[in-house]
Amino acid sequence: MKTFINSFIIFTLLLLPAMNSQAQSFFKLKEMKKLFEGQWLNRKTTRQLQISFEDDKYATITDWTEKFQRRESGDVYKAFIKDGKLVMPEDKEHRAPYSEIISKNNVLIYRTKSVGTGKNSAWDQEIFKRHHSF
Repeated sequence: MKTFINSFIIFTLLLLPAMNSQAQSFFKLKEMKKLFEGQWLNRKTTRQLQISFEDDKYATITDWTEKFQRRESGDVYKAFIKDGKLVMPEDKEHRAPYSEIISKNNVLIYRTKSVGTGKNSAWDQEIFKRHHSF
């Protein structure tokens, strides 16, 4: 009986962190969806973003400029979820800059650093507001 109780305690201690991790992932994903998911517009440039989530690791972003293209022909890329923001690492091979998207006061701030400029360079940023055109 003592062996059974010890086994049960060990099993419970091993299972609880896994269950807690799944619960945290669910709430993290729910919060990220609330902050980022949907269609966003920069009225000045007509650049639009459509953001959706597959899981708690990354978001899928469709990026297009209304003046020149339709959403179907926009660029599609993944942004990883890191510290409450969406992060797109620099990719020198494809000349993609390091970028991150931050949600602040119901707007998105899309910040970019040019390829190869390093950590101390200035950020380019663009502001997006929620767009309801679907």
